Amino acid sequence: MRAVLQSAGDGRLTLAGRLDFESVPGLQGQLVPYLRQGDALTIDLEAVEHFNSAGLALLLQWLEDARRRKVSLTYLNLPAAHGELASLYNLTGLFGES
Repeated sequence: MRAVLQSAGDGRLTLAGRLDFESVPGLQGQLVPYLRQGDALTIDLEAVEHFNSAGLALLLQWLEDARRRKVSLTYLNLPAAHGELASLYNLTGLFGES
């Protein structure tokens, strides 16, 4: 399954599918239109089926894109692999997890 970013209304988005080297390039610019719609966004990753370092890089890029536009970006239901990779790269806590 390819990865899909969709609006769930009221500043909420869902991200579903595989976040890997194949799907991430197609997702990189997809957050920008949503960043223009308000000052806060939440992205739910509950439906992410696979997550690797490309997915981690995408989430980091989206955090930076939001910061530059002064938009608060929150991630919900981060995949288990996220925690492992964040720890490996010394990024624990950057995404709001403890």
